[in-house]
Amino acid sequence: MYDLGSVTKNVSRFLLNWLTRNLLAGVVVYSCFLPIKYYNYWFSWHVILCTLGMIPLMTEALMLFPSDELWTTQTTRRQRYWIHGCLFLLGTILVSAGNIDTFYFLEDGYHLYTIHGITGLISMILFILSIFLGLMATYSQYLKHYLRPVWFKLAHNFVGLLGYVVGVVSLCYAYYTDWFVFYTSKESRLIALIATILGTLWTINGSLMSAYSQIRALLNY
Repeated sequence: MYDLGSVTKNVSRFLLNWLTRNLLAGVVVYSCFLPIKYYNYWFSWHVILCTLGMIPLMTEALMLFPSDELWTTQTTRRQRYWIHGCLFLLGTILVSAGNIDTFYFLEDGYHLYTIHGITGLISMILFILSIFLGLMATYSQYLKHYLRPVWFKLAHNFVGLLGYVVGVVSLCYAYYTDWFVFYTSKESRLIALIATILGTLWTINGSLMSAYSQIRALLNY
């Protein structure tokens, strides 16, 4: 006999995963098509690199761990950690390259006068910090004389998740920068904004559940 409640839950989560990927795929196409169509040398690369680093790569890195995720059912825990690390590292490299590109070509400090620029920089720094915390979490058994392994995992989870959320905030503000406003309609920007927010809310659910479990483990120690 099948547990109807369990089946309904699994089907619902599968559909939400599918919807999330389609929403964010639309965001990637929307954000990358424009700088290709209206190619503007370094600026186009800033948009393309940051978008690809944030959405497909970082999103998949976060969606690896829920038990009902397709990747989860076909890989071992160790394999998921390695895939997660590779996706997160590559995403950080692309985001960093996109940001450095902007800092190099723009007027000194100009990029930091905008919320988009400030949140983008903070996100990049958090991603880089999260990589180091991820390495510490991976080898936490060798560091357990200093801190319990779960502390390293929680720190990596929290900093990486915060970086992702701040990066999404930066992306949302990007839709309303002068360049996007010039080349797009008000309606398309609103749709992109809604799709980004909805996709992000579901993407981070696995990380939030993981953080909750880690906090419980610390409190019950």
